[in-house]
Amino acid sequence: MARIPDKIKSIDGSRETLKLAVRITDLWFVGTPNKFEQAEMVIVDSEGDQIHVVCKADHLKSWKADLKENSTYVMHNFKVVKNDGQFRVCEHEYKLAFIGVTIVREVDLHELPFKEFRFVEFGNVVAGNFVVGLLVDIIGVVDQVLFQHVSSKNTRVVFRMKDLSGEVLSCTLWENYCMQFLAYLNERGNDGPIVIILTHARIKDAQGSYLASVSNSFKASKLLINEPILEIQEFRERLLDLGVKVSPVLPPGDQGSSQLSRGSQLSSKDAFLSKVEAKTIYEINGISEDVVCVTVGTISKIVMNNHSWCYPACVQCHRKTDIQTGPFTCGCGKNNDQPVLRVEVMVSQNNDSSKFLLWDRECAELIGQTADEVNRVKIEDGDVDLNASPQAVDRLLGYVLAFKVRIQSKFRNVVVLRCSNELDLINVVLDMLADTEACSKIDASNVDCNNATHPECRTIIQLQDSL
Repeated sequence: MARIPDKIKSIDGSRETLKLAVRITDLWFVGTPNKFEQAEMVIVDSEGDQIHVVCKADHLKSWKADLKENSTYVMHNFKVVKNDGQFRVCEHEYKLAFIGVTIVREVDLHELPFKEFRFVEFGNVVAGNFVVGLLVDIIGVVDQVLFQHVSSKNTRVVFRMKDLSGEVLSCTLWENYCMQFLAYLNERGNDGPIVIILTHARIKDAQGSYLASVSNSFKASKLLINEPILEIQEFRERLLDLGVKVSPVLPPGDQGSSQLSRGSQLSSKDAFLSKVEAKTIYEINGISEDVVCVTVGTISKIVMNNHSWCYPACVQCHRKTDIQTGPFTCGCGKNNDQPVLRVEVMVSQNNDSSKFLLWDRECAELIGQTADEVNRVKIEDGDVDLNASPQAVDRLLGYVLAFKVRIQSKFRNVVVLRCSNELDLINVVLDMLADTEACSKIDASNVDCNNATHPECRTIIQLQDSL
């Protein structure tokens, strides 16, 4: 009988004959390649628990080719040591080290969770509410670049960041991380707010008149700048919705150090189209990786299946939850402050269709009421059955919209990040679609919305009969 894998949270230093079924969520290398180099990684098990693992130089040659970020493995036999270094990438009391009899076997364990960012609130950092020496993930918008210096001995950039509460935190990037950031500033043009994620960041406590700040780790950190991933896309959307004010930013000049101050804001159309490709519904249905893309389609149906027309769900995997309000932990491992309301709609294009997941926000934009408001009015009208679809929801049907969506291959769903009935934007997306012959622009002067319940939509385009 095969041995059952041990759980990471059960590792207590009492034994080293461990069997672990894990995913490598972070992998980095320290030292000189092919000489004095060691691998360090963070692994996660089925319960979402993490532990730091080190493969030193004398064992790395045997395993380097096999170690890949996001791949899944069964691993055996480690040296278990105290996780008491100056800086720690995991909260676990112990960390693991490869030994001569360590076994690493790549296995398809698709059910294991992927990396989950553990963002800290800026207010907690400023207030000193953090664990000293524990590396953290941060996400924020660059508020103002304050200083940059590039030389053979010292390369760094200092800038202010804001989170969605408007709290400000200073961030310093050194060496390669600094060069990555400055290169982005030089190349970005008029590319709107700069949202960054810095993983495994070091927190420097406040000293005298200097407030607490963060900086990159030597090798463990990853710097993601305006990348098309769900966390950054949702941060950008909420940044606009909350109206968080951001100071202007200038690209770096030629001086060794600079005080920088020029701003640039994306138009709504540019923000919608930033760093995305257009995909047809047919193409979307065939995508098997995480992608952000844009398309045009018609809402043809409200999807009910085994739940009501709207339902409370996890913010990450969007599975239905029975929790109506308050914090909860989803089966995918995501800790939610509150469930989010989801509306599932079928979006059609040509003879193809796909199920899209709308936020309550898009529902409110399209029909003028949130899902909660629709349900309240329905009950006030005497229909107390929450599973009954209210008449107001029918106003969603027939909308022709440009959609910006996130395909989440892990959860097999398509999440709407933003949608628009703007004629110019719809036509731009139609131009971007690969099969442009199947998508025809129609002048707004002779097109009405194809749903008679949309009296305000007199210039929404329809797709030709070929769609």
